[in-house]
Amino acid sequence: MKTNFSQSEATFFKLVAHDLDGQPMTDLIRRNFLKCIGAVAAISVGSKRTSEASSSFRRLALASALQFPTRDAMKSADLVKDSTVILTEQGREGIFQLRSGDYSTRIAADTLEGVFIKIDSAAAAECALVRVFDELDVSWFGAVGDGSNATAAFAAAISLSHFLGLNRIVCKDPTKQFKIADLRITTNTVIDLGGATVLGDFGPWGTHSGDGSPIYWTRNIFHTVAADAPSVKLKNMTLNGQSDPAFQMKGGVPMVDFRGGATPGRCVIRIENVTVTRGSNRIYSEGSGTIAPTLLLDARNMEILVYNADELWINDVEIRSCPGEMIQVQSDDERTRVRIDNLFATKARDSNPLSRWSGSALNVLNCHPTSAIKNSRFHFFAKSALNWESSGGLLETCEFEDVNDSNALDFNEASSYRFNQLIVRNCSFKDISNVGIRASSSNALFENNTFERVNICISFEGDVVGNGGRGSWLKTNDLMLANNFVRNCWIKSFDPTHQERIGIRILGKNANNPISVAVEGAAIVDRQPAEAKARYGIYAKNARLRLSGYFADGSDALIYLTGSVAVRGQDMIVAPEVGQTVHTFHLAGATLGRKALILNNIVRQTPLVAGNYDFRVGSSSIDVDAIHINDSPDFAGISNFKTAISRDGKLAGSAKYKLSSIAAGLSVNTRVTVIGARLGDRAEAFINSNQKGLVISAYVTSKNTVTVTYFNPAGWAVDLPSHTVTAWVWKPPN
Repeated sequence: MKTNFSQSEATFFKLVAHDLDGQPMTDLIRRNFLKCIGAVAAISVGSKRTSEASSSFRRLALASALQFPTRDAMKSADLVKDSTVILTEQGREGIFQLRSGDYSTRIAADTLEGVFIKIDSAAAAECALVRVFDELDVSWFGAVGDGSNATAAFAAAISLSHFLGLNRIVCKDPTKQFKIADLRITTNTVIDLGGATVLGDFGPWGTHSGDGSPIYWTRNIFHTVAADAPSVKLKNMTLNGQSDPAFQMKGGVPMVDFRGGATPGRCVIRIENVTVTRGSNRIYSEGSGTIAPTLLLDARNMEILVYNADELWINDVEIRSCPGEMIQVQSDDERTRVRIDNLFATKARDSNPLSRWSGSALNVLNCHPTSAIKNSRFHFFAKSALNWESSGGLLETCEFEDVNDSNALDFNEASSYRFNQLIVRNCSFKDISNVGIRASSSNALFENNTFERVNICISFEGDVVGNGGRGSWLKTNDLMLANNFVRNCWIKSFDPTHQERIGIRILGKNANNPISVAVEGAAIVDRQPAEAKARYGIYAKNARLRLSGYFADGSDALIYLTGSVAVRGQDMIVAPEVGQTVHTFHLAGATLGRKALILNNIVRQTPLVAGNYDFRVGSSSIDVDAIHINDSPDFAGISNFKTAISRDGKLAGSAKYKLSSIAAGLSVNTRVTVIGARLGDRAEAFINSNQKGLVISAYVTSKNTVTVTYFNPAGWAVDLPSHTVTAWVWKPPN
């Protein structure tokens, strides 16, 4: 087989390789391609009928007579109508046919001669050289790909693509680098660069208002405006803002800025297999070189802004080494449906991977309640990795790692806003300096999540102020937050240098506006390492809790209660770690009203260390009918305080008593202390020996005191040996 091809043969193979190897041939392209082969062979061989005519390599070699090194040479040639020629001009290589017809409109639309070329010897209304193609390569329009400015070439390619109804431009060479600045896209467009790089225009575009020094940022690369609201797809490219941290960066504009219309429509933004790096858009501050155009919550200090689009799809995207916010998607009316899959975001600097920029990876603001992020990783941040400021959302199978100055996943940015209907499941959080998941919400479900070395794993916070001036969706918290669930929370370990070390924290606004949270399983049987234990498994203030499952984390207490609280425990297993000075419940500054803490079928699996309690009470206000333990024979309910504890609906107290002889028809009394007994309660008593016919009755005579009466109805004297008398007290139903 021949391997040493001529330049013309090699050029021809290069021309057809994309269709033969890269893209499926359409019927149109197949017909045109075969026509080209036939035309080249016919003109090259002429009238000869030899065996050479059947050789594809020979025909290709002979085709050199029809190739032109430049467009000018091709336009000036004396060509026959319907003939086929080859252009070998670097970057614009291709097969062209001289076709009859009126091509004046198309030639006018193709300003940079990418597809339609007028010949010198005929008018555009008579004929034109037409490239054989099925998609438009930006190189055909003069985009050299050597890092020089290609904005005009891209604009021309997009314009012609729209004119032809293709709405797609491509690049076939992944080594190319194109600088683009301020390219406005006005029509539905797909830009698929096959792995090539788009360079931003980084420079001193502003001046510091105080000292007059230059301020650097990257000019906008791609943008749209609301009046056009086109759908845009960016695919298979790197966006390199070319920022240099040696220069002062404040203010700036997004590298990518896509806008939907004034009202909902069909503006769909897709970003697929794209890498974004070296952005320069810093937060606006005093002295910034541009005015801060505030949109909803934040100034435009992000690298990608999608505003009022109807849909945003992000798939297989990596974004890194950007000094401010990375991606922000926001809507005025909850229209934007966000779908993100396989996003990797990091604040590591390309110039020094061990250092990190500030800012977040992703801000989702007021978007559609069906929005979702899956299979994504957020690594190496200073500030919150993800701010989700929208009601409704699903985050699934995501990883948050190494946030050294803030929260990982924040549904309550700056403790200011309330959002509902949130789901986080099957996610992991590791090495987070503050909170893993923070929310001010109703209808939140956080399940099957894993935490390792996170200061506060989950925090519900009720005291938010809102900001009605920026939108009614920025709600204050003036009501109870309800229907929140935490399930199967696995907290592997804590960092001993962290101050809080809390598994689940609930901070209600006040007694009238508590937070309601149901926790099903806050620990697993495996113990946390000795040097990395939680202080509290649950810390609750002004809260209503429903607890079930296994609770074993905490070196001070498994469950810490303060403020106005109510607890319903059902089918609980509590297991304070043996050898640790830990309480089951620690009540400090707590207010428990009537029937505020009810535990049904609770088991303490491990013994308490001496000096520790099931109910450690300090400086708290506890109603005498507050604590109830039912169907729980294996839970002692030991307390350090004279706390009234009802078991199976009744309070109990006992005392030793030796009855002297009781004459016939007479009675004697003794007193039993029952903590929580009050006048009006019902009381009963029994003894642990033979009553010998005595009638025993009981009634509450004063606070915490039950009087037990022994009456002898017999006709003879009766005496009883030393025994234990137990008094039970029932509270009235109301």
